[in-house]
Amino acid sequence: MLLDYMEIPRYVVMGPKALEHTPSVCSKLGFKGLGYIVSGATFTRKIAEEVANLLEGGGFKTASAIVSGNPRSNGFVEEVKGIYKDARRIYANFIVGVGGGTVLDTAKLISSWLNVPFISIPTSTAHDGIASPAISFLLRYKLFTYTREEVKVSAPIAIIADIDVIKDEPYYMVVAGFGDLIAKYTAVRDWKLAVKERGEEYSEYAASMSLMSANLSSKHISSIRDKTVYGIRVLVKALIGSGVAMSIAGSSRPASGSEHLFSHALDLLSLKYGFEPRSHGVQCGVGSIIAMYLHGGDWMRIRSLLLTVKAPVDSKTLGIDKEYLIEALIEASKIRPERFTILSKVKPDREKAEDILTNVYII
Repeated sequence: MLLDYMEIPRYVVMGPKALEHTPSVCSKLGFKGLGYIVSGATFTRKIAEEVANLLEGGGFKTASAIVSGNPRSNGFVEEVKGIYKDARRIYANFIVGVGGGTVLDTAKLISSWLNVPFISIPTSTAHDGIASPAISFLLRYKLFTYTREEVKVSAPIAIIADIDVIKDEPYYMVVAGFGDLIAKYTAVRDWKLAVKERGEEYSEYAASMSLMSANLSSKHISSIRDKTVYGIRVLVKALIGSGVAMSIAGSSRPASGSEHLFSHALDLLSLKYGFEPRSHGVQCGVGSIIAMYLHGGDWMRIRSLLLTVKAPVDSKTLGIDKEYLIEALIEASKIRPERFTILSKVKPDREKAEDILTNVYII
């Protein structure tokens, strides 16, 4: 019998004024000593200062670090390493990430390298990394290039999602989060295909949770589009569910398929050619149109859902030249050759890639 090892958050606190529960969550988890707070340099820094004050009022010591770059920046790996060395030097006992994807990824890495727990305090809904045991592809790629070692991170031990904070995020982050959730429809199809073609392990529970997250966001799309407080709550719940699905599966399979490979290919091509990519979730949403088409599914529904939230669905609205989109589709299956997806079967050449993108109105 197979042994399943699941690493999932012990506490999820979500709602208005959730930040105020940070000290009690840390106490319930048995934390002692120094909490090391990682944040961004602007809006999230103010939230981090509030978290520090709350923790100190609860009897904890704190120190902080600011992440000023991003995985596309030259020297970003050195910046992350520098933050890690500082946290190690002062013997941080637990890590608190306050911010978006880059900040939370940085906090996850430091937590992993120090072997101390990590609390996720998201300030946006742009991605499902708020609850997942994973970091962005581009950061993982940069780290591997830098160290030649694969990086393993853990899921947060707790998530504190303050709706009063998150509801003030820019709308484009809502669009990105929705796109990342829609991607679950094709990710699960790719996973089932890998089971059929390659005999890969499959977790019905993890797949169902991932699809439930996509269905939840689709069902409440009007509230999400209108950025109501209820819509933001739904989006946060769905993103947490997607992250937990990955923890249950022990991999990113339930949340990441050929649509993510398309996005990863665009990220790498942006480094090669110097164009500006779109956010991860936006690119994954467009990739989901392609993947659903290749699976023979209802790709028009995927496109319609994305249009409802005013997400980009073609070269013009993405702001990415069609030549880059064609090359991304050709290169996508080579990004992670061990991950079998519909692209592993199709393996489009230039002519086929152009036809596919034309047929789904992307170019």
